[in-house]
Order: sequence, then C-alpha cells, then structure tokens
Amino acid sequence: MEKSTREALLDAGLELLGRVGFRGWSMRGVEDEAGVPHGSARHHFTNQRGLVLEMVRHLLDGDLPAPGETPQQQVARWLGSEAGRTRARYELIVASFHDAELAAVMVHGRERLVAVLRAHGLSHADAALLATALDGMVLDALLRRLRPEAVDPQRIIDRFIPPAKR
Repeated sequence: MEKSTREALLDAGLELLGRVGFRGWSMRGVEDEAGVPHGSARHHFTNQRGLVLEMVRHLLDGDLPAPGETPQQQVARWLGSEAGRTRARYELIVASFHDAELAAVMVHGRERLVAVLRAHGLSHADAALLATALDGMVLDALLRRLRPEAVDPQRIIDRFIPPAKR
C-alpha cells in the first residue's frame, strides 16, 4: 500500500532527524527526503513546529509493540530496522528539555508504553522503571553502535515480568 504524502513526510522527517540531528534538519530537507514537492510540508502541517509535533505523535505510535510482539522483539526493532527513528526519538527528547509542549507530548507517549507494560500485571511504578531501563539499554546500544543481536534485554525484563506473566 502506498503511503499518503502526509505519512511519507512524517516518516522522512523522522529518518532525516535520526540521521542528521536538528542542526541539519529542515522542512525542505524533509520534503526532499520524502520525494514530494516543496511546500508540501507547509500544506500538511502549517509550519515547522506543526510538523515536529506530528512527527512525535507518529513516532510514539510506532514505538508501541505490534500485536504479539515481545519486549525483546520490540528492542530488536528499535535497534535494527527502526534505528533511525530511535535516534530521532532521542533528538526529540533533548529538544523537549526546552519546550514544555513537546515534553508533554513525549511524556504522554511514554505513559502509553507504560500502560502496555502494565498489561503484563506490573504496577505503574514497575512498568515505568522497566520502560526506563529498556530505554537506557537502547540508548547505550546506539551510542556503542551495537548490532541488535548483541543486545539482550531479557535480564532486565526478567527482573520485572516473571515468565508466567508474559
């Protein structure tokens, strides 16, 4: 199925952000990355801020586990096929330190992930700790440029979710 222009812009924006960071990122660069005419981003998102906020929502929707996906598979996806999006997530986290609205959207997305982890029978506090621990593991793996198969989140997961609850 072919992506809509809007979705192509969101995906391209995340990939570009993950590759070049905010210093090298621009709306025109996103349009070029998406292969759409200049002006398309403004048409769909009004301005750069609108594009960035929608990119965050799009990113956080994709960060949630797919149906039947285990936490191990999710981490492997974040470090493998979606490594660019994962790097973009960290760029957006840093940007949110100076932008309350962006921070609120990021926190809301993290709470959605915590809710998914709570479905395994965890308390809110334990689910939040597990999300934080996995996030730290992923960030460390990106910094060290580890391949997905070199990262084993199982020890962290086992501390929070006993095998009987998975």
